[in-house]
Amino acid sequence: MSDAPHLITQPELNDLARDLGFQKQKQNYWDQDCKGGICCQQVQKLFVFRSRQTDLTQFFAQDENLCFCTDVDGLLTALGYEHDPQEWRLFIDLSLLSLKAVLLHNGNICPSIPVGYAAHMKETYKNMEMLRKHIQYSKYNWNICGYLKVVALLEGMQLRYTKYCCFVCEWDSRAKELHYVKQKWPLRKNSVPGQKNVAHQPLVEPSKIFLPPLHINWD
Repeated sequence: MSDAPHLITQPELNDLARDLGFQKQKQNYWDQDCKGGICCQQVQKLFVFRSRQTDLTQFFAQDENLCFCTDVDGLLTALGYEHDPQEWRLFIDLSLLSLKAVLLHNGNICPSIPVGYAAHMKETYKNMEMLRKHIQYSKYNWNICGYLKVVALLEGMQLRYTKYCCFVCEWDSRAKELHYVKQKWPLRKNSVPGQKNVAHQPLVEPSKIFLPPLHINWD
């Protein structure tokens, strides 16, 4: 057996960092340890395995807190998928801490594709309008799914304590005596700002809205 020390190669160093679960912020500490006691064949780079997203960064840009995809067609092509807007739907999720927009494949054959993300972005009509503009929704015109607050913002509806809160029909939330009696309510024929709790111009067509079977709530 040779007494010569084993010189760690770059692939071995990558595997070691991954197996130990090191985070990027710990890189400097480990770098110092490597220089002091670990023998490498040459000057190695740490966390090379985390650079796999480099080829995809060209398809993304940032505006304030919003990171968004600027070329959905190019992104899906780079990932090896065909982009037929009719075969994908846009899922939007909002919370007090983040905004997420993801493309979901209708048959769930392809994985979900993130196209928008923002941290600490408020649930407002303006922010939804910004997202719609940056991901070029008018170009692709995907079907959209999301919970009721997302739908209300997309349809320009007034939030909280509204009389006509539905974007599909003119259900009267204050007509309590009819809630368990009347089954059919008149359909909402138009969405004019300032009338029947419509606060803004709708951002998408109502026919493009899909309500998911789960995770539906209203604040």
